[in-house]
Amino acid sequence: MNLNKNIIPVTNSCFKLVILFFAVSFYSPSLVADFITLIKADQCTNIVEMFIQDGSVRITFELGEPDYKWFKNIIPANYYQDGFTEQNRTASFHTFFTRDFIVIADGVVLIGEVKKIEKKKRKLMSSLYTGKVDSSRANEYVIFVEVEYKLNQKPSRITFIPPIQEGYDVSLANIGFVTYHKKIPVNDIRYLGQAETLNLNWDDPWYTYYDNRNIRRHHKSSLMSFLYIEPYEVRHEVLVRVKDLEDWVTLNYGIDDYIEVDEQDSLKNLIANFLAGRNIVSIDGKTVKPIIDKVYFVEVRLFGIQILQEVKKIDYSSAIIGVIFAYPNPGIPKEVAVNWDLFNDDITQVPATATDPAGPMKYILQPDDNILVWMNFLKKYKLPTISEIKVTEASLSLPVISLMMVGVIIFFLFRFGYKINSWSKQLKRIGITLFLLALICIPLKLNLEIPFLKKESFSKPESETLISELLKNTYRAFDFRNESDVYDKLAISNDGELLADIYLQTKKGMVLENQGGISVKVNDVNLLNVEEVESDKVGLAYKCTWQVKGSVGHWGHIHQRTNQYNAVLYIEPVNNVWKFINIDIIEEMRL
Repeated sequence: MNLNKNIIPVTNSCFKLVILFFAVSFYSPSLVADFITLIKADQCTNIVEMFIQDGSVRITFELGEPDYKWFKNIIPANYYQDGFTEQNRTASFHTFFTRDFIVIADGVVLIGEVKKIEKKKRKLMSSLYTGKVDSSRANEYVIFVEVEYKLNQKPSRITFIPPIQEGYDVSLANIGFVTYHKKIPVNDIRYLGQAETLNLNWDDPWYTYYDNRNIRRHHKSSLMSFLYIEPYEVRHEVLVRVKDLEDWVTLNYGIDDYIEVDEQDSLKNLIANFLAGRNIVSIDGKTVKPIIDKVYFVEVRLFGIQILQEVKKIDYSSAIIGVIFAYPNPGIPKEVAVNWDLFNDDITQVPATATDPAGPMKYILQPDDNILVWMNFLKKYKLPTISEIKVTEASLSLPVISLMMVGVIIFFLFRFGYKINSWSKQLKRIGITLFLLALICIPLKLNLEIPFLKKESFSKPESETLISELLKNTYRAFDFRNESDVYDKLAISNDGELLADIYLQTKKGMVLENQGGISVKVNDVNLLNVEEVESDKVGLAYKCTWQVKGSVGHWGHIHQRTNQYNAVLYIEPVNNVWKFINIDIIEEMRL
């Protein structure tokens, strides 16, 4: 076996562990593998957004009061006492464009045209992963300025220079910035702390980049592969930029074209079917045919990959399609391999991630190392199972040893007489010893089943255990893909008339609507409270509160969901097996 194709290569393993440690420490503070930034540039005093199009550069400034002094030449005097007046407006603007905030295209300083200046509420730039801006530190209102710079030609390089102290290449102002080239974000929001130069690729803006390698977007690869190994299913998710398939698929679009709404479904089907025949997946040495589960258009945003919810025409240069392939499998496999074969002059590396119940492991696929191999090293992992909970015989808990001692004492009384004073000293000692042992052994009880009598009532600990197991069985049924399998597993712990309602209710609670309807897999069911209640319905009734925690890996992210339920659960034996026969939901909350 070629060790270089293993997901955990032997060679350079120590080096890779060190790299992994620093990557986790400085890039991602948790293994929730969404795009997570520790950089708080989105909370800067000033936010600058740059939009580069054919013929123009448009820049918007949101200027916070603490830094007005560095932008005074573009702030009106009625907002800031040292700002420009109508008398010196032209001179102030010229100073701003040539000294305060400079834009240089291929060596030529651009003079902009101010389109708008107004005081308005700050637009908070925080993302799902950086948290909310601390409004106690941020000014509620900012000076908003919009400037347009004309381009007579398509420059190859543009340099942006913030307010800088003479003799130093360090910004005087606290600026967070983001750049777009033809609607494609070039970088995540970062600090504009010095002069930064942008290299423009007009043929394909996806490959526009800054000289400073720290200023990048999180999703810079046009193709990505995500392999998920879960109980009873292997899933392969592929993200691909449509334009980058031109070497393999005839698409007939230009770089400035749009994919119209009525073209999108046929394009998704074309690409999904193309990918289904490439990048072959094998499980335990056997090639398996994929199920095309879901196909989406997605978009790159400042806070990660998001499924495109709005129906609209899509810019061809930035259009990305995500395809999910499913491979049902009994249990957890021993080995899974993905043979990736989509490489060309532009695509020489493809980031890949294999994720199992222990967590994710990243890998880089290359033309000479193009097989992603996952091997089962899950030594302590226990596959979730579903089993019937049989009705047990009724039982009594008795101190059997103590009763045996008492029986011996009673025998002595019959055998040697009731007058203990007439007993010999040795017999008295034996009697006292037996009596003391009987007292000591009272806590030592044994459960003895009562033949032909079924157990139909429970102590609180017993009811908690029974209900917890029934709930876990119910949620584990959704580990299976096929609807018929789910119903079969649900029927183990739920009455037949209840199955359809449980299926729909549970399925609804596990769906992530903003992720295209993908369902989380339940990791834990925590029973918080159980209280037996009176009921006029058949069976035992318990008012219960429980939490369901689930997660699902999706596009390299871990999405988590916690729901809490308050309900009355009705249980009774059906063919000698405990089942839910009715469920009255009182309250459902998403935590």
